[in-house]
Amino acid sequence: MNIDVAIVGAGIGGLTAALAVPGRCTVLERAPAPAADGFGIQLPPNATRALAALGLGPALAAISVRPVARELRRWCDGALIGRVPLGAEAERRYGAPYLAMRRADLVRVLFDALAPGTVRFGARCVGAAPDGTLRLAGGAVVRAGLVVGADGLHSAVRGALSSPGDAARPIGLTAFRAVLPAADPPPVVTVWLGPGRHVVAYPVPGGRNVVAVTAGPLDGAFDGWHAPVRDMVRAAGAAAAHEIRVRPALPAWHRGRLVVLGDAAHPMPPFIAQGAAQAIEDAAALASTVDDLTAFEAARRPRAERIAAASTAGGVEHHLPDGADQRRRDQRIAASGLPDQDWLYCR
Repeated sequence: MNIDVAIVGAGIGGLTAALAVPGRCTVLERAPAPAADGFGIQLPPNATRALAALGLGPALAAISVRPVARELRRWCDGALIGRVPLGAEAERRYGAPYLAMRRADLVRVLFDALAPGTVRFGARCVGAAPDGTLRLAGGAVVRAGLVVGADGLHSAVRGALSSPGDAARPIGLTAFRAVLPAADPPPVVTVWLGPGRHVVAYPVPGGRNVVAVTAGPLDGAFDGWHAPVRDMVRAAGAAAAHEIRVRPALPAWHRGRLVVLGDAAHPMPPFIAQGAAQAIEDAAALASTVDDLTAFEAARRPRAERIAAASTAGGVEHHLPDGADQRRRDQRIAASGLPDQDWLYCR
């Protein structure tokens, strides 16, 4: 089988690349059907601006809500530490909205924007080579003019670029995710910071997405926290557990006819809500540098690595024990505002 552009993975980055990259793209996806999970995702302005440029602005508006602010609060009493506006003021500043939605709805919008037959489900890549050859489960071989590995943290394509010791490793934290039914959830992204753990909640259509991050089991992890947080975590019940893992930096994101993007290139912990946004930025950048993969990596790698470092640092800062470091962190948060987000959202 010969393909012009083979994109491995029908997640957010892969589907965006299929929309953005010129030429005939075929997306190879191991799953038998589009993802159907209903957990939430935040899309900051740097992501929504790129998707709007692909003509998806109205479709995104139809499946999303617009949080008016991000609030950071104390774990023990819910006291406000700092607040950053995310509504109309942020949209005016960055030319695009900050949106929250269900991940499966976003995947559906991307999928529906593609020509029928672009995505081939049930096609699991088990190996790739820099000459554009892909091996699929079952023995099939695909040859492509360009291979784009958008197959996530456990990427099979990445193996053509990595060295021994590249396996994903846990960082010792688990994210427990749930969507609580809510007709009128608070219109803000709220993050409660506490010793060794934190909780995030934000509105999505028809509910409130809750993510509790801790080092051990969820049961009892938030005893002693502010009562509304404790009650919300308990209401999440048997939340889905996702162990947070990272991988070392790749020596290069491309070789020959092969390139990786998103989590396959630069996985990052989810502490500043930029993982999907960076995959979208990668896809948009690849569209204009598809004939020069060196230029693609030079344009994208410094920014992605800076954001990955900030995400890693966020996991430490979110979890500071009460004390002098925590008070200094809170003072920095209280003094920050929307302009401090420019480096993230202006891209």
